[in-house]
Amino acid sequence: MAMDAGAAAQKALTKVEKLVAMSASPHLEEARTSAFLACRLIREHGLQVCAHRPSAASAPGVPTPGVPHRQPQADPNGFRRIRVRHPGHCRCCGNPIAPGEWALWCRGNGLRHPLCAN
Repeated sequence: MAMDAGAAAQKALTKVEKLVAMSASPHLEEARTSAFLACRLIREHGLQVCAHRPSAASAPGVPTPGVPHRQPQADPNGFRRIRVRHPGHCRCCGNPIAPGEWALWCRGNGLRHPLCAN
């Protein structure tokens, strides 16, 4: 059974949306592959990507249908989970933290390993 162009484009668009969401994965290879496949589908189906225009439904605190909601990981001491771009040292144990590793960061306090004591 042949699929018309509109249905094929809609199916590709749905798949692109899922792949773009997966491109935010903390697993580097999964994120890279998802972004590559999304770009390939966009190119193959001639889809156009445009900036999201906020509406009343997408206001903060209002869930958008089909988009999973992720709460930012908050630490009671104000640390945020980041992927390190520059070499540094843990403020708790003093061991080095290499670029590409996940760490906790707070302005004025520096970096620390996620498993180090507060």
